[in-house]
Amino acid sequence: MEVAESMPWLKEYVDSVNAQLAELHSPSSSTSLERAVADALSAGGKRVRAILALLWCEAFGGDYRPAVSLAAAYELAHASALVQDDIIDHSSMRRGEGSIVAKYGLPNAILASDLLLFNVPKLVAKYEKLSSEKLAKLFDLVGEACRATTWGEYLDLEMAETPVASEEEYEEMISLKTAMLLSSPCSGGAIVGGASAEQASLGARFGKYLGMAYQVQDDTLDLVGDERVLGKPVFTDLRGGKKSLVLIHFLARCTAEEKEFIRGLMNRSGPYADEEASNVKRLLKKYGSVDYARERTIYYVKRAKEVLSSLPECRAKSQLLQLSDYLAVRYY
Repeated sequence: MEVAESMPWLKEYVDSVNAQLAELHSPSSSTSLERAVADALSAGGKRVRAILALLWCEAFGGDYRPAVSLAAAYELAHASALVQDDIIDHSSMRRGEGSIVAKYGLPNAILASDLLLFNVPKLVAKYEKLSSEKLAKLFDLVGEACRATTWGEYLDLEMAETPVASEEEYEEMISLKTAMLLSSPCSGGAIVGGASAEQASLGARFGKYLGMAYQVQDDTLDLVGDERVLGKPVFTDLRGGKKSLVLIHFLARCTAEEKEFIRGLMNRSGPYADEEASNVKRLLKKYGSVDYARERTIYYVKRAKEVLSSLPECRAKSQLLQLSDYLAVRYY
């Protein structure tokens, strides 16, 4: 079932954020750099981070609209990170279309990433009417999310160069690379909605668990997902030698011969033969590695939903629960 069908309420939230982003960067701009920025923002993203900011604002303030600028700021930060990811990973596709670096070249991709990121504080500064303490906290949250994402990306690359990685190392990496950029908009949205520091911390915890689930599922889909549905090539992480939870579980249990086969596929350019791809999936199934990763995804989502039990009953809480369930089983 498509997201729009299962959660029709999303459209209102997504439209409000897209309208804000369109004011910043028009796809009809005259320069290739401006078009690259607009393209990076309009390439069919799910706007998960933005929606989280809006829902946590609504949960405490009764209205999501005050958090639209903050939500847009996090989408800018996320889009910037994706452009850099594709540069680092030499990815030619993103969401079923050419990546920004493939379409506009490396110099424009680097500059587009910069422009996206440098507009983030300008949007956060729109909350100048908040108390100085709360405004400072919004800036701190955004800055920490960007710092953590950068550090997490570095750890991901470091792990790709090592033959063995532990589950603990993987969890630390994804908590930085992905979870912080979901945790921070929840806290920030709650603050804009009038939440206390203690209430905003609920958003941080919820977002962290949801981010962990999101990344484990994303890494799993790279190995067993449908390329046509994902909108990008599968086995991208495997080719780059990256360590997903699925692979870590598998490599700790397989035979020496099986390990040699998998490692022979890592850091190899070009497509895999159909037989090789089928063999990878067969081996992962043999050791229950995909099932294990999905169990961890469900565990993280369960922890996130436990945090929501502290929220009063409201529409936003119900929608956060729906979003959590979707992220646990999403297929793209």
